[in-house]
Amino acid sequence: MSLPNFPKKMDGSLFFREIIPQLLPEYSPRKLAELGLIVEKKGKTQIYESLRHSLRKIQWVKLVGLKAIYIEEELAKAAKPNSVFFDPLRQTAHSLCVTDCLIHTKSALDSMAVFLNELLELGYEKGDRDFKKKLFRDSVYQDVFLKNKIKKLEPWFFELQRARDEWIHIKAIESLSIQGKSYIGLLPIPKKISLSAGEQLKMPKNSKNFWSTKDFVEYYYSHLAKLFRVIIERSLQIERLDLKEPVLVPKHFMHNLALFPIYVTEKMSLQKMGVYIPKSMVDW
Repeated sequence: MSLPNFPKKMDGSLFFREIIPQLLPEYSPRKLAELGLIVEKKGKTQIYESLRHSLRKIQWVKLVGLKAIYIEEELAKAAKPNSVFFDPLRQTAHSLCVTDCLIHTKSALDSMAVFLNELLELGYEKGDRDFKKKLFRDSVYQDVFLKNKIKKLEPWFFELQRARDEWIHIKAIESLSIQGKSYIGLLPIPKKISLSAGEQLKMPKNSKNFWSTKDFVEYYYSHLAKLFRVIIERSLQIERLDLKEPVLVPKHFMHNLALFPIYVTEKMSLQKMGVYIPKSMVDW
């Protein structure tokens, strides 16, 4: 049997490329498919590329965030009374995952800013397309729907920017391992990100001064997810305005559709196709 002719394109699949829907239940596949179908019909897919890439980055945030939580949980399982457990590899991997979570959060946010600049025809270029810039935010807020939803996220924009600047451009996350009972986990993250390891040691180990890994991930991811859903909703409102008839979404979009590119470099007689199903979302 020769290799089958896989479809090069599936109508409405714009937001499903390199996405694992099971990992992202927070986003409506019906809305993503409807928006994809509409913008393809209108020939506006290029404008929506940055929004598509923001969803891919959101997926990365969730993956590395879940991995960071898992690493801490594994360390907790290994801990025993009256003993100190030292695991430098997993502690280093935890710092890497937390840092990646922050990097990809800011990257996804920047992609959404680029998209809104195009959708709303704001006219900004390069680094001016950024939620940290007041002029850009004020221009976005000319859209009343977006203003009512997004303005509440401003403190998060600034907090994310400060953390990103500190950990990426100045220093790096300082890892602290807690041995014994802790309400902030075994690998807490300082809320004051500029603290040195020595300064962290002197502070009370409580939720006022430290994030638990789970709380840190959920805080940054939940705000990112909220912003993306708001933008999808507003995009649908705008794109539906001049439709002559509603767009119908095929049922296959409701069944965890995932589209990842494959390129075959040699001739073969296809005998088997397989899909790797991990035991969990942290099995990578």
